[in-house]
Amino acid sequence: MLKRLVWGVLGAVVAAGGVNALLIFLNDSSMTANQVLSQQTFDYIIVGGGTTGLTVAWRLAETQSKRILVLEAGRSGVNDSLVTVPQHSFSFIGTDIDWFYFTQPQQFASGQRINLSSGKVLGGDSAVNGLVWTRPSKTEYDAFEALGAKGWNWNSMYAAMKKSEKINIPDAVHVQEFGYSVVPSSLGNSGPVDVSFPPFIPLQHQKFINASQELGHELNLDPYSGGNTGAYWSLSSQTSSAVRETSEFAYFDPVLATSNLIVLAEALVTKININTGVNASATGVEIRFPDGSIHTARLKSRGEVILSAGSIHTPQLLELSGIGNKDILNQFGIDVKVHLPGVGENYEDHPLTILTYKLKPGFLSFDALGYNATLKAEQEELYKKGQGWLTFANSGLNFSPIDKILNETEMQEARSILSQKPPNISQEQFDIVKDQIFNDVTQAEYLLFNSFSAGTNKEPNTSYVSMAITHLHPLSRGNIHIATTSIDDHPNINPNVLMADWDRWFLAKASAYARRFFQTQSFQEIFEPEEVFPGFQIQTQAQWEQYVKDNINLGYHSVGTASMLPRDKNGVVDAQLKVYGTCNIRVADVSIMPLLISAHTQVRIASFV
Repeated sequence: MLKRLVWGVLGAVVAAGGVNALLIFLNDSSMTANQVLSQQTFDYIIVGGGTTGLTVAWRLAETQSKRILVLEAGRSGVNDSLVTVPQHSFSFIGTDIDWFYFTQPQQFASGQRINLSSGKVLGGDSAVNGLVWTRPSKTEYDAFEALGAKGWNWNSMYAAMKKSEKINIPDAVHVQEFGYSVVPSSLGNSGPVDVSFPPFIPLQHQKFINASQELGHELNLDPYSGGNTGAYWSLSSQTSSAVRETSEFAYFDPVLATSNLIVLAEALVTKININTGVNASATGVEIRFPDGSIHTARLKSRGEVILSAGSIHTPQLLELSGIGNKDILNQFGIDVKVHLPGVGENYEDHPLTILTYKLKPGFLSFDALGYNATLKAEQEELYKKGQGWLTFANSGLNFSPIDKILNETEMQEARSILSQKPPNISQEQFDIVKDQIFNDVTQAEYLLFNSFSAGTNKEPNTSYVSMAITHLHPLSRGNIHIATTSIDDHPNINPNVLMADWDRWFLAKASAYARRFFQTQSFQEIFEPEEVFPGFQIQTQAQWEQYVKDNINLGYHSVGTASMLPRDKNGVVDAQLKVYGTCNIRVADVSIMPLLISAHTQVRIASFV
C-alpha cells in the first residue's frame, strides 16, 4: 500500500520539460489541469476512470509513444474505508461516490422506482461492489459471437480474463477450516488484479454451502473453467492482506512512473465534439471543472475517444453529442451527427428478490456491529492485521439451472410460457436464451447478505441474514434515453422489468424455492423458523408473483445500451468496439454486452481489453 499512500497525497506533479504520470484532482489543481489541456493533445481520451477505463488506460500506456488522458467525474478511493474495507461493500449508497440513479416508475412492477446506485469514483463499480469474482459458462460467451460479434467467444474471453488475474492460493489453515477449493490452472497467476478467498467466513455462509448440498446441489470444485453450476466458494477481488482490489489500485499504481498517462479526477465530460463527413469524427471532448468552467481536451490527428462511462452514462453522452435515434435527438434540438437507433436500447439488468430470516440467540451477523460497540472495536483492531469480520463481503454462491428449481409439472408450464417470444427482445436473442434455459445453463443465483436487507420488522439488538435470489437471464428489455440536454439531469432509465411473463413467473418460482434452504437441517440449527420477510402468508404462485412485482430489485448489472450487434439489428458498436458511423469513437464498458450472463459484471469488464 506504500505507493498508494504516497499517491493519495501526490496530487499533481509538473516536471521541467513536460508532465510525468499525473493524477490531478481538479478541486485542488484546476490551474495545472488547464495548463495540461491547453498545451497538449492526446492519442486517446478515455471518458470514465472506472473498472474498464483504467484497464484500457493501463493497456494503452504500454505503448510509450501514445499520450493518454483519462477523465473521471469522481474522486479517488485511496485511504477511504468505504472503498478499501471489504465488509463495507455497498455502504457507498447515497454518498458522494454514488451516481444514485433510479429507474422510471416500472409499469409491470407496481410502479416502483428502483435504485441503481453506481460508483462515482476512480475504479467505478469495482470500488463499491460486492467483490464477487465469478465466471459464466462457455455457452454464454459463445452466444456473443453467434449474435454477430466475430471473435468474441469463450476461448478469447477466457484468455483475457486470465490475463487480468493474479490468484492468491489459500493457505492450508483456511482450506482446512472452510473447505476452499481452487484449480490454479483455471485462473491467471501474473495479472494486475489480486483475487483471493477471504480469510474469514461467517458461520451462516458456511452453513449455506451445507444446505445447498442437502438440497442436492453439487459442490463445484472448479467454477472458473467454463462450468459454473452448483454451490461453491467464490474468489473476491481483494488482496492477500484483505484490502479491496479496484481498477484504481490494480491498474493505475503500475504506471505511476510512466510519462504518457494523465488522469483528471473530478472532471465531468459534458459532450464529445464531433465533425461530420462520410463518417463522424471526434475532435475532442468538453469537460466541466468543479468550479463550473468548461474546458476542451483535444485529440491528435488520428486520435480516438473511448467511452468507458458505463451502461447508463455512455448512451447519455452519445445522445448529447448527436449520436442516437434522430427522432429522440430532434425532440431536444440536438444536431444529429449519426442516426443510430440502437443507442440506449436493448437494456437489461438482473432482477432479484430478497428473503430475510432471524438468527437464533448466540449467532451473529454484521447487524451486531451496529449494536455491540465492543465487538465493533474488536473487529476493527483485527482488520488492521488482515483478520476478522471486516475482511468479508461475500463468497458462498449457488448457481442453479432450472431443473434444480422446477419439478416436471412446472417444467411443462415453463415450456408453455416460452412457446411465444415476448415483446422487445429480438428473435435471435430469444432463441439463444431459450436454448440455454432448457440445456442446463445457470438461471438463478442464490447468495446471502450477512445482515437485515429487506423488510420493515427489524428488532433491536438482533442479527439477521437475507438471501438474494437473482434471475440471471431475463427476457424483458428496456431503454435509457436523455431526459434533457443537461449532463446533470439523469437520463430516463426504463428496464421494463418483468415485462416478459417468463421473468415474473420464474422469479416467483425461484423465490419460493429459496425457502427450502431454510428448511434444511443445516439452516434450522442457526435460524429461527419464522420468515421475517416476506412472511409465510405468501404461499400460492399468484401471491409469489405479486410479491415479486411489489419488491423487485436490480443487481446493478446494467448492460446492452451500446450493444455489440450488427447495425441493422440495433447494434451500436462493431466487433472492434467502434461506434457505427464514426471513424474514431469506441465504447469499452458493459454497455456493449448484447446479453446478460450468469456472472457478476466486474470480471466481464476486465476481460474486454
